[in-house]
Amino acid sequence: MHRSEDRIPKLRTRGRANRRKLLREAERLLLAEHHGEPLRFSDVFESAGVSRGSAYRIYIGIDDLMQDLATEWITNAVTFLNEVRPDQPPQTWQELSDFIIEKGRDYWAETAETLRVMPRLRSNAPETHKTALREFSRCLAAVFDRFFAIPEIENWTGKLSFYLQLCDVVFSDSVRINDRVTDERVAEAQAICKTYLAFHLPDRVPTRQSGR
Repeated sequence: MHRSEDRIPKLRTRGRANRRKLLREAERLLLAEHHGEPLRFSDVFESAGVSRGSAYRIYIGIDDLMQDLATEWITNAVTFLNEVRPDQPPQTWQELSDFIIEKGRDYWAETAETLRVMPRLRSNAPETHKTALREFSRCLAAVFDRFFAIPEIENWTGKLSFYLQLCDVVFSDSVRINDRVTDERVAEAQAICKTYLAFHLPDRVPTRQSGR
């Protein structure tokens, strides 16, 4: 366990403000040209105007900070997914999948800068990213269960984790090439994700009456 996982919930007001400064400055520096050199923790806290002592009271170092940044992005995505609702209850799981992908594009558009550095975050924070991704998968399973009587499927949340990664790959590639997630790539992600789920879900799944 990384120290930030224990200490961050206990931070006082000033510590929380410094954490936000460090996270945002790390993100900014990752997006900026950094001469091809690895980002150092000192680069971040000096640029953020946070003292060395204060920075190390929050994070062990750069990897710890990167893990927190990756986790925060996915945790916020979970909150977003829990709050969105379709205007009308979907009649098929395919409709719901399309809605989830479309809303995923909306969230990623709001957090475009983080999206651009996610590949770097994954490479520096595999365990935290996997933990957050599992939480995201459980949230997605709850969304499907809200509208449909999903049959028993072995490792359903694991399959939804891969579903999310498929969408992630398409969206990340769109941002890399077009600097945004285009309508065409949304349609591509929708088609790929539905095709994948069709290997595990029957074509028709009973709807739930209370799915809102």
